Amino acid sequence: WYQRRVREAVVSTQSTGTAGAISKEMIVLDADVLAGFFLFSCTYGLATKIGPIAIQALDKYTANIEATMSEGKQVQMQAYTDAIAEEKAAVASLAASSDIFDIKRELAALEVEAEYRRRIKQVSVEVKKRLDYQVELENTKKAFIRDHIIGWLESEVIASITPEQEEANINQCIASLGMLAQ
Repeated sequence: WYQRRVREAVVSTQSTGTAGAISKEMIVLDADVLAGFFLFSCTYGLATKIGPIAIQALDKYTANIEATMSEGKQVQMQAYTDAIAEEKAAVASLAASSDIFDIKRELAALEVEAEYRRRIKQVSVEVKKRLDYQVELENTKKAFIRDHIIGWLESEVIASITPEQEEANINQCIASLGMLAQ
């Protein structure tokens, strides 16, 4: 309910301000102004309609990257598993060199783990950037709305003071000063 009232107040204030500016010829409606208005309207409409679609596409893209990285990890793990199996066969034939093959297996596992951690860190950094952007966007929107509402309230309060109220207020102040002087 409150948001609807705020939206109505904003639209009313904007239309009143625009009508006043046009009547005072602060805004001259020529081809450039109308083109700018239509350009802004189209841009806003596209942003509201295509924005969620773009967000979904970027989310799918991020999920695709993560799936690709996971798939790459599985392929590497399988490759290293196959390499380990080959090394085990070589160990059976060369019993004296068992320590060397254990070291190679551990190195292969360490390389896989290091690559996995690097990719996970890269994904988390990218996701954090995206989330920080969304938070910044929301904070900016809230600040803009808050500033607009404060400005509108100030102008409405100032506009609601009638000359009679102002004169009565001044007379009361003079009377109060007279009572304090005695």
